[in-house]
Amino acid sequence: MRYFTVLCEELHFGRAAERLHISQSPLSQAIAQLERKLGTRLLDRSSRHVQLTPAGGVLLHHARRMLRDAEAAAGATRRAGAGENGVLLIAVGPAARDALLPALRHALDERLPALTVEVVELAGDDVAEAVLCGAADAGLMMCPPTHDGIEQKLLRRDLPVAVLGPAHPLAGRDRVTVEELSDYRLVLRPRSVSRGAHDVILGMFHGHPPAATRITEAYSGAGWDAMHADGFSVVAAAAAVSGDFVTVPIADGDAAFSMSLVWSRDTPPLVLPALLEAADSAVAANGWR
Repeated sequence: MRYFTVLCEELHFGRAAERLHISQSPLSQAIAQLERKLGTRLLDRSSRHVQLTPAGGVLLHHARRMLRDAEAAAGATRRAGAGENGVLLIAVGPAARDALLPALRHALDERLPALTVEVVELAGDDVAEAVLCGAADAGLMMCPPTHDGIEQKLLRRDLPVAVLGPAHPLAGRDRVTVEELSDYRLVLRPRSVSRGAHDVILGMFHGHPPAATRITEAYSGAGWDAMHADGFSVVAAAAAVSGDFVTVPIADGDAAFSMSLVWSRDTPPLVLPALLEAADSAVAANGWR
């Protein structure tokens, strides 16, 4: 299920295999075996890209839940005796994984060399949910929701950039404006994935509504087709973007994506003081905020 989920996120066998630290052959064999076992095609493959079938979409929904439950069960067991010589499980969103995690891990290693840091990758607001239900000790996420049960520490703010297909009329520009982008279709992930990020993006276009808005999962066929037509999306500058697209700074994007460390107010991690100290060190060393 892990192989299948990562492939669905990357929609590219080569990138998925690299992320899983395996070659493409065993990944292809594992997916083919899964399809044979279930008796249905999960992915449509072409020379250009990989796309989920309707059956694959159903399996992806359940696979994510299974992986979260497995991580929660293992994490609860590991953390029973966690402390400075134990395990710290951090849930991370896609943007925070690349923008925050490496520097924070380095700072933690310097302060708590015996501490084992384990990472579970989740989407959007699922990071906050994992912290609230005890499936993770802490989280790194973009635009965390306001919740009485969650404490948060701002680590950095990122400016927005436009993501465009290489053939898009604005793709060759050094920068674009919100008004110029508004002539095209905005491709946006559902608000249920990340309420904060969704609202930041829509707020940017309050004075210049896009010609159209397409709400779709990032890895869906509809999203792919819209992006390769005249569509665009908006992400934080530090977010990883597929090599099939280009990013262009937004000159008058007055909004910013906040990236924060979050933890449970009722059950904070045992190493919270050292974790906060490491976060401050990472902020200072990288000139964040």
